[in-house]
Amino acid sequence: MIADLRQRGAAQAVFDGAGGRWLGADELLARAAECAARIRHRVDAPALIVLLCDNSIEALVGYLAAFTLEWPVAMVDAGMPADQRDRILTRYEPAVVIGSSAELDPAGVTHDGSTATPALYFAGRQTPPVAAGLALLLPTSGSTGSPKFVRLSRTAVEANARSIAAALGIGEGQRAITSLSMHYSYGLSVVNSHLIAGGELVLTGENLLSDAFWTLVRDQACTSMAGVPYSYQLLRRLDLDALNVPHLRTLTQAGGRLDPKLISHFHDLAVRRGGRLFVMYGQTEATARITILPAAALPSKLGSVGPAVPGGTLCIENEDGVVLDEPGHIGSIVYRGPNVMLGYASDAADLALGDEHGGRLVTGDLGYLDADGCLFITGRLKRISKVNGYRLNLDEVEAQIAPHGAVAVLGGDDRIVVFCEGWDAARREDVLVSTAKQFRLHRSSFVFRDIDRLPTLASGKVDYRALGELL
Repeated sequence: MIADLRQRGAAQAVFDGAGGRWLGADELLARAAECAARIRHRVDAPALIVLLCDNSIEALVGYLAAFTLEWPVAMVDAGMPADQRDRILTRYEPAVVIGSSAELDPAGVTHDGSTATPALYFAGRQTPPVAAGLALLLPTSGSTGSPKFVRLSRTAVEANARSIAAALGIGEGQRAITSLSMHYSYGLSVVNSHLIAGGELVLTGENLLSDAFWTLVRDQACTSMAGVPYSYQLLRRLDLDALNVPHLRTLTQAGGRLDPKLISHFHDLAVRRGGRLFVMYGQTEATARITILPAAALPSKLGSVGPAVPGGTLCIENEDGVVLDEPGHIGSIVYRGPNVMLGYASDAADLALGDEHGGRLVTGDLGYLDADGCLFITGRLKRISKVNGYRLNLDEVEAQIAPHGAVAVLGGDDRIVVFCEGWDAARREDVLVSTAKQFRLHRSSFVFRDIDRLPTLASGKVDYRALGELL
C-alpha cells in the first residue's frame, strides 16, 4: 500500500474534512514517515502499536506510519469508554499508542511531550514479541468492549484491498466518503481499496443524519458511499434524490442482510442516476470482503451476495465437513483465500503466533451456491433457537418481519423476542398474527417489545448483546 501511494507522487489522495483541504499522496506519506521516525526514535524493535482511531487525518497518518514501519497496529475506537480501552492496553502491552489529540491519557503510557500530530504515547518497558508478517489487529464484530482481536497479515490486507478494487472498478476518478468507522473492517476496507488502487478519500467523522456529511458529499463531488443495512434504512427515509448529491452514483452494501425490497429500490435508484449498487458479504476474519455481487447481476440475482472475490473460492459443507457439490444444497459456508486471518488474539502472548488457518475460514454462516457460483445466505449457525421443540433460525424470522419496519430478533426462554423500533400496537398485532402463522407456532411463542431505537455498534450493525441485556 505504501509503494502504491508512492507511485502517485503529488496527485491528491485524501481530503481532510476537519481541516478543509486536500493532501497529495507525497504529503500524506511524508507525514506518515515523520510519525514513523518519532516512533523508531523511542522503540528500536518491532512491537505492537495501538491506534486510537477515528475518521481523522491524524488517525490515517498513524495507520500509514505503522505500515511504513511494518509493525502491527491494533485499531481501537477512539470513542471507546476509558475503562474498556485501558483493559485492552493492559492485556496487549503495546509499545506505542497513537491518538489524534494530546488530550488523551491512556493508562500505562506516557505522552512524548511533542506538539506534533498525531499524539504519541510510549510504554517505556519491555514489550512482548510480535510475529513477522503480522500487520493488523481488528476488533471482532459485535463486541466493541471485548479484548478479542482478529490477527491479519500484510498479505491479507493488501490482497483483499486489490480484490475489492478490481471487483468494484476502483481507480482514478473514484472518490469515496468515509461513511463507516475506520476501526470497523468494512470501513477500513474502503480506505485500503481506494489508497491501493488510485482512488481518493474524503475523511469525515460526520454521519448520515448530519447536514455536514451531505455538504461534504456535495462539495467534494463524492462518487461512492458504503453502508450497512441500517444506513440504507436511514437513506430510504432521507431520500437520496432530494439530497442534491449528483456525483454520488456508486453504492455498496454489506454488514448484514438488507431487505430485498430495499435492494431493489436502491438498485433502481442507482441505475436512474447512471450508477451501480453492489451487494457484498464479508467478515473481519476474512479482512473484509468474501463475495461481491456484480451490479449488472441485479435484479436477476436478487437475494444473492454474489460469487467469491477475485483470488478466493467458496464451498458448502455438511455437518461432517463433506463438500456439497450440487447447487442449492444448504450447509456451512466455507471460504478459502489469501485474505483469511492468521487467527485470533486474546492477549499479548497471542501476537507471536503464526498462521493457524492456512487460508481456510469456516464462516459460521449457512447458505447455498447456485449453478453460477453465487452465494445465498440463509442464516447463522449460532442464531438458532428452540421453541416448543422446534428449531428456528432467528435470521429467517428477522428477515420475515423486517419489511414491516426496523426490528431485531432474539431467542428467549422457549420463545422468540422481537424488538421493534417505534411500532404502534396495531402494527405489532398484525405482524404477530402473520408471523405465528408463517412459522406454524402459537402466537404465545412470540413476544413483541417496542423500543425507541435499536442499539447499534460502531459498525452500524444491531447490537444484539445490548438487546440481550433487556430480555
